Amino acid sequence: MVRSILLALAVAAQCTVSAQQYQYKARYDSLDTRHDKSRPLIERYFITANHGAACFNLGLKDEIRGNAKEEIALAEQLGIDTLLSTASNHVGDALNGSADAALQLKYFYQGLDYASRSGNLNFIGTAQKQIATVYKTLGDLPRALGLLKLALANVTSDYQINRTCCHLSDCYRLMGQPDSALYWAQRSNIIADPGSDPYAYARSYYMLGAAYAAKRERQLADVHFARAIEVADSFHVMIPLFGSLLGRGQMELEAGDIPAAIADGRRAMHVSSEGGNLEGLVGASDLLCRAYKASGQADSAYHYFELRVMYADSLINATNLNKLQNMAFAQELKEGEDAKLKAEEAAARSRNIQFGIIALIVITLGIFLLIFSRTSVVGAKAIKNLSLIALLLFFEFINLLLHPFLDRITNHSPILMLLAMAAIAGLLIPLHHRMEKLITNMLVSKNNRVRLEAARKTIEELESRTEERLAN
Repeated sequence: MVRSILLALAVAAQCTVSAQQYQYKARYDSLDTRHDKSRPLIERYFITANHGAACFNLGLKDEIRGNAKEEIALAEQLGIDTLLSTASNHVGDALNGSADAALQLKYFYQGLDYASRSGNLNFIGTAQKQIATVYKTLGDLPRALGLLKLALANVTSDYQINRTCCHLSDCYRLMGQPDSALYWAQRSNIIADPGSDPYAYARSYYMLGAAYAAKRERQLADVHFARAIEVADSFHVMIPLFGSLLGRGQMELEAGDIPAAIADGRRAMHVSSEGGNLEGLVGASDLLCRAYKASGQADSAYHYFELRVMYADSLINATNLNKLQNMAFAQELKEGEDAKLKAEEAAARSRNIQFGIIALIVITLGIFLLIFSRTSVVGAKAIKNLSLIALLLFFEFINLLLHPFLDRITNHSPILMLLAMAAIAGLLIPLHHRMEKLITNMLVSKNNRVRLEAARKTIEELESRTEERLAN
C-alpha cells in the first residue's frame, strides 16, 4: 500500500515537472502532432492547448470546440489541477456566444474550483477573469469590474495581466468613463515583443486607441489604432484587427474624414468576410452605410443598409445555430463525464464486491472452524453474533451485486428499489434463522461431545491416581 502511494506521488511529481517544461504560446498544429500518441501525454496536452489558442486568434469557432474537448480529455488523464483549470476555461471559451451563459459559467466555475484546489494564485485569478467576461457580455458591468479587480490581485503572468487590464479598460469605456479606460489600457501595455504574444500586443494597442477615441484625442487614437492594425494584420489576429479598423473608421466619420472612414470600413468588411465574422460584417456595413449617407451617395448608402440588414439576420440565425451547437457540445461533454462516472462506479462496486467476498469467506471459515474444531467450546450467544454479522455481510454483498440490475429494471425508482431489497431481506431472514438453528444444534452436539470427552479424561486421570495411591 505504501509503495503504491509513493509510486503515485512520484508520477504526479514527474507530471508537474514535465508541465513546467512547456509553455502556452499560440501555435497552429498544421502537422496534427497533438494526435501523435507516441509523444508524452503532457506534450500532447500543451500542443493541443496552444493549437486552441491559435484557433482563437484566427477566429476558427468550429475547430475551437473540438480542440477544447480533446484538451480537457488529456487534462483529465494527467490529473494536474492547474491543467484541468485551464482546460475547463477553454471549454467555457469554446461556448462563447451562447445565449445560455449558464453553460459558460459552469465550466469557468469548474476551472475556479480546480485552480483553488491547486492553490496557484495565477490560475485562480485567470478563472475569476473568465467569469467576469460572461457578466461583461451580459451587460452587468459593475459585477464584471468587481471580479476583474479580484482577478488582477491574483494573476502574476504578463499574459493574464494584459488580458485582465484590457477587460477593465473595455468595461470602463462602455460605462462612459474614458479616463479610467485609458488608465487600464496603459496598464495592459506590458508585452514588449509582438511575436511573443501577438493577440495581447495588438489588443492592448486597440484598447489604447479606443480609450483615446473616447476622449476625443484623434491623433493619439490614430497612432495606436494603426499599430494594432499593423501587428494584427501581420500575425492574422482577427479580433483586434477588425475592432481597430471599425474603431478608427468610426472616429474618422465623426471627424468628417469620409474617404478615410470608407477605406477602413471596406477593409474591415474584407477582413471580417475572410474570417467569417458576422459581427464584424454588421459593424462594417453599418459604418459604410453611415459614411456614404454623410457623403450624399444615397445609392451606396442604401446598398450597405441592405447588406447590414442581411448580415444582421444572418447573425441572428448564426446565434441560434451557435446555441444549438453549444448545447450539442455541452451534451457530448456531459456524456463523457457520465461515462467516466459510470466506469468509476463500476470499478468501486467491483472492489466492494471483492471485499464482501473476502469478508464472507473469513466469517464462513471461522464458523466452520468452530464447528469442526475438536477442542473449542462456543456458546449460543457467540454463534448468534457471528451469524448476524454474516447475514449483514451477505445482504450487502447481494445489494452490491444486484444494484445495477435493479437500478435498470426499476428505472431509478427509489421506492421500487427499496421494495425489492425488502423482499430480498424477507427471504434471507428466515433462511438465516434456519441456518443459525442448524449451526447452533451442531455446536451444542459438538460441545456436549467435547465436554463428555473432557469429563472422561478427567475421570480416567482421577482413577489412575487413586490406583497409584492404593498401590503405594
